[in-house]
Amino acid sequence: MEYFGIFSFIMVLVLMGKVSRLERILRENGLGAKRIAGLGDQVRKQIGRTVELTVEAGDFDVYGKKCKILDADEDWALVLAGEGTKKECEKLIRLDSVKQIKVK
Repeated sequence: MEYFGIFSFIMVLVLMGKVSRLERILRENGLGAKRIAGLGDQVRKQIGRTVELTVEAGDFDVYGKKCKILDADEDWALVLAGEGTKKECEKLIRLDSVKQIKVK
């Protein structure tokens, strides 16, 4: 049983070395963990337009919703969404849950 623990500890050290080398290579090539043109910037460009947002619901269900973007920042978007026949309401959508934006 002790051998398994020692073997696991050695494997962790080896894998940590590989991860740090990979991070160094990525950093040297300019491919860090920075956000490239975040979703907030993309949504902000669409203010005033009607788009279809593919949103992930709380139970991992994904659905598309046609809406007009009223305002947006880095984390949230204020949209005017249709809730049936001729009924619209304003909703705040967290951009972390948005999976796709289709411009109409």
